[in-house]
Amino acid sequence: MLFPISCVSCEENDTWLCPDCFNKIEILSSQVCPYCEKNITDRGETCPACKNIFLGKNEALPLDGLVSSTSYNAGNISRLVHLFKYNFVSDIHFPLGKILTAAILKNNLPIPNLIIPVPLHPRRLRWRGFNQAELLANRVSENLTPGFSIPVFPGLLIRQKYTAAQMKIKNYKERQRNLKDAFTLVAPFSEEGHPMSKPRFLSLTWTSDVQVGAPSLSLEGKTVLLIDDICTTGSTLFECGKTLKQNGAKKVFAAVIARQEIKKKI
Repeated sequence: MLFPISCVSCEENDTWLCPDCFNKIEILSSQVCPYCEKNITDRGETCPACKNIFLGKNEALPLDGLVSSTSYNAGNISRLVHLFKYNFVSDIHFPLGKILTAAILKNNLPIPNLIIPVPLHPRRLRWRGFNQAELLANRVSENLTPGFSIPVFPGLLIRQKYTAAQMKIKNYKERQRNLKDAFTLVAPFSEEGHPMSKPRFLSLTWTSDVQVGAPSLSLEGKTVLLIDDICTTGSTLFECGKTLKQNGAKKVFAAVIARQEIKKKI
């Protein structure tokens, strides 16, 4: 189905979000703890109270911080996201990626060693035709550090279990159960030419100057940036972060376009 291209806010032709309407979108600088969602913290880092909860359970923090770019209801962001994900308008990743990059810079997230988009199960990827998180990750990679593209590894973290769509599950605990053991990491890269041993970009060519630990990739001591479009309870990002931490990542931060609120408990 074809859609006429016009700004979702002012209907200017030939753009999904015109420069004037883009500039009216508030990029958030005030972030909250990703777990309690109450305490304001720098870079959306975990607050001391929530850190103590994880320490008490002898568990590592899945995420060290989470940045939400803007309000879900600001400047027709919700409409852009819906067109992007459910009407399959892939070009919308350009303005959304610009918003995401602006938020990462404004909140001073550490420059990561690598970027990992939240993966889709192959079945859902075939249905949509693209992974929206991967498209956003590519934009962040190209724009976060001018002159140098941070490597994106879309095939490193995989979704091994097909699950019900999270948007259809309103209960936080059920969302957690739905995603239990849903993600895994591809085995450490060691074979030359392994299809996942090099980062994949939509239009970029792999070059040796952006390799991480070539010819094999280890997450040991690395700072990882997870990218997704929308965060509701955080269950998906937490499960991804847990998998990355279990495989050696030192720090895992996440960035999303916006958050949709739902009651939850740690």
